[in-house]
Amino acid sequence: MIKFLKTENIKNNKALTIFSVFFVLVFISLGFWQIERASEKLNLIKNFEIQQSSQPQYISENSGKWSRVFVEGVYDSSKQVLIDNQIFNGRVGYKIYTPFYFGTDQQVFVDRGWVSQGKSRSEYPNIDFISDKVRIVGSLYKPEQEVLAGDELLTSNWPMVSQTKSPKVIETAYEKKFFDMVLMLEPGSKFIAEFVPFNPFVITPTKHYGYALQWFTMSIVLAGMYVFAITRTS
Repeated sequence: MIKFLKTENIKNNKALTIFSVFFVLVFISLGFWQIERASEKLNLIKNFEIQQSSQPQYISENSGKWSRVFVEGVYDSSKQVLIDNQIFNGRVGYKIYTPFYFGTDQQVFVDRGWVSQGKSRSEYPNIDFISDKVRIVGSLYKPEQEVLAGDELLTSNWPMVSQTKSPKVIETAYEKKFFDMVLMLEPGSKFIAEFVPFNPFVITPTKHYGYALQWFTMSIVLAGMYVFAITRTS
């Protein structure tokens, strides 16, 4: 048997053996977890592409995330919300959420795109517009989860400035309950500002595979260091 694998060598280095075996197994587990995440992400991307290539359907409670939908109703341009701290092409600005009323007492926030910040924080961009009843087409999305902190997530005057994209938080400024997803207008739509393309997957499957390789490499390195240490102390 190879010298460093002798039982007495392992017994003489119990703490090192336990430490090394534990973390080698942890690193390997993390590697396989990243591979699973990559597989899940591939399925999500496939679903996203299917949804985006489908014909728009009328919005309903059954409409899923990333679904292309259409709806006919009326904008309320008098009570719009500017989503703060939105960077686009290296520029600071806002996302515009405009309430849209349709059906029988139904409403959804419409993401009308991005607008640059004024010359100062106190100078808001002009987002006013006049609209009659209109048919809009777009895609539904759920804003990413945020860590919300602070007392003033919404300012008090219209247009309000919000520190969150969450419809649940923003709807507290209204007397109505809004759809739990946001409708992003398609490029070329009437009343759209600067269109910001979807980027629902910041971490791609390739990155997950890269992370998996890193974890597996770390497990091999740690195992090699353990073997080297056992050899030197034997």
